[in-house]
Amino acid sequence: MVGLLLVTHGDLAKALLSSATLIMGETPPVESYGLYHGDDVDTLKENVKEAIIRLDSQSGGDGVLVMTDLFGGSPSNVTARSFFELGTGTKAECITGVNLPMLLEAATGTAYMSLEEIKDACLTSGTESILSLREKIQI
Repeated sequence: MVGLLLVTHGDLAKALLSSATLIMGETPPVESYGLYHGDDVDTLKENVKEAIIRLDSQSGGDGVLVMTDLFGGSPSNVTARSFFELGTGTKAECITGVNLPMLLEAATGTAYMSLEEIKDACLTSGTESILSLREKIQI
């Protein structure tokens, strides 16, 4: 089972997780971290690194998908630094630009999809869910 980790600015990770639970009822184990004004990014990096190790171990080595909110923002930067420090011994991937359809896709696929399959499915569902409502319903 692939582990899931959300790392965002502020309460976004908690809110996405809360919304996913509202829709799904239950989600597989997911950890989340938010970066708040005044937080130390090195502390966040250590938390992310420890969570990746923990989730990879809990997944039986199936890997961890980290989802962050903004490419180039502190959450994705600390994830990149964590990957660098962990080296190739830990199986992990990161997708930036997390949205609710991506999280739902990942949460429903953790038990039967590989890390690579979940990553690809999330990239597809994330982009395909961005639509113009007016154009879609042809008003």
